[in-house]
Parts: sequence; C-alpha cells; structure tokens
Amino acid sequence: MASAAPAPADRMAWGGIVNRQAILAGVLLVQLIAVALVWGLQARPGDAPPVFLSFDAGNADTMTVADAESTVTVSRADGEWTLSNGLPADGGKIDGVLQKLSDPGPGWPVATSETAMRRFEVVEETHQRHVTIGAGEETLADIYLGTSPTFGRVHARHVDGGPVYAIGFSNYEAGAKQSDWLKKSLLQPEGEVQSVTRATASGEWTLTTTDGTWTSDGVELDQEETNTFVDRLRRLNVLDLVDAELPEEPGTTFVVVDDAGVHELALFALPDDDYAAISNRFEGVFGISSYIAEQLETPLEDLAVDVPDADESGEPSPAADLSGDQQG
Repeated sequence: MASAAPAPADRMAWGGIVNRQAILAGVLLVQLIAVALVWGLQARPGDAPPVFLSFDAGNADTMTVADAESTVTVSRADGEWTLSNGLPADGGKIDGVLQKLSDPGPGWPVATSETAMRRFEVVEETHQRHVTIGAGEETLADIYLGTSPTFGRVHARHVDGGPVYAIGFSNYEAGAKQSDWLKKSLLQPEGEVQSVTRATASGEWTLTTTDGTWTSDGVELDQEETNTFVDRLRRLNVLDLVDAELPEEPGTTFVVVDDAGVHELALFALPDDDYAAISNRFEGVFGISSYIAEQLETPLEDLAVDVPDADESGEPSPAADLSGDQQG
C-alpha cells in the first residue's frame, strides 16, 4: 500500500530546514575563503614571518627593566656597563640579553584583541616586565613582556601598540633589581695576588708569594693548602646588595695586594648566619656566602706543613720513623 504524500505544512517545514542549512553552509564557505585569503596574503610563497624586534645590540648603551615593584637601569660608557649607583654591572649577562632581544626570531602574531592582550599581561595596566633599550637619544626597543605560553618563550608587545607575539625569551632573564645585574665578581682581586694580610681580634699574619711559592714569617707553609685559601679570595662572589646595619667592628679584615694596588676587605657576621663584606674599592654592603666566609677564618696553623708527632723524650715517634723509612 503506497504511503501518503507529505502534507503541505510538512513540506514547508522541511524546505525551511534545508534552506537554513544551505545558508549556514554558504556563510561557512565565505568565512573559509576569507581566512584563506588573509593567510594567503600574509604567507605568500617565499615570504618570511614578520619580525618582532630587530636592532644592533652593539649600539645599545642603556637598558631599563621594570616590574610592579622595582626598576633598574644599566648604562654603558667606554665599553663598561654600570648600575645607576655606579657599581659595575655584569657586562656579559647584559650583552647576552641584548643579543637575544635584538633578534628573538620570526613568528606570526598570536593575538590582536584587547581581551587577549590583557590575558597575556602585555598592556600598560598589567605586565610582568617593561623593557626599554636605547642608543643615545634613539629608542631601540620599548616592550612589555607578559605570560609564558611555553618554556623559553614569552608573550611580548610593543608599548606603542600592535599585536601580541610569542618570542624566544624568559622573564627571569630580565630581573628588575640591581642585584640581578650586579657584577658578582667585583670583590675578587684584579690580576695576580702578591700578598694577603689577614687580621682578627686574636692576631694578624701575612702571606707573600715569590715565583709562585707562598711564605709567612716563622711558618713553613703547605703550598696546596695555602693556594686553596688564597683561591677563596680569588673566587669570592657577591650574592646580592645588602641593606643591613653592620656590627661596629668586622670579624675579619683582609689587605690584598694585587695588580691594581691595595684592596681592603672587611667581613661581618650578621644575624641568621649571614655574612656581609665592605670594600675600599666600591661603595655598598655586599652579601657573601657564609660557607666561604667561614672558610676564610682559617687560622695560619691550618696552612702550615704538618709536623711529625714527638714522644716525651723529644724523639720522633715510631710512626714518623716508619714514614721516613718508607720514603727512603
């Protein structure tokens, strides 16, 4: 038995559904064509992605980094980088950051909407870093750095506008404190060390070197131990700048004669087992490793050659005789 033909109302409803689907398909097709045209214009064969930043890092002579709490500026004169307080800055670190920012690699913009810019924290009201790089009167870069989409990359945007990029950089590389850029080796001797005088409340002694051999009045020195001691001064690193009230008197003082002259260094024990140092070469109080500071309190007798034990008669002990027989 043949089925009944659809009622007119059913035919009209079905036709409406078909028409709406056709319209939606047409709209989708138009959108796809528009996207294809945009990407076709942006990425024609042979075209490279746009570059977020491009400048000659060697020309830069100032850099300012700011976050929500602090701001630091470093500047270069006669090839040397310094902080705004006059202390030497870590030129190698600064040059590395400038080089990385001068060519962070190509990449298409990842966002253009105001909502996305706020979410990625690259707007004036909300950003994680504000980095400005200059060369004389010229501004080479003025950018906001925000959130990180993945390890080793950060969202970035020019302060004067434009889209958001994801560039090869990390916010931790651009600290906003002076200690982030301080030259940590500033307390180390310059060139060769000729002598070291150490003084404490219990006394004073001096080490001098001639042709690589260390001597001290009345004491035969173990050369390996003495070199290890002096190396602690040669490799002394600053941890940070310290804002602390120092004791009236230092626990230990050093006078180091090196290629630059006389370097006076005083060490202070602070609460919580911290240590600080001051120097006649630089203004400021510098935090140093408590482990190294305590090792610099080594007494002179710890640097002396071990003397064989003697028995009550004053003769060398059997152990010393045995040692001598073995050496013979």
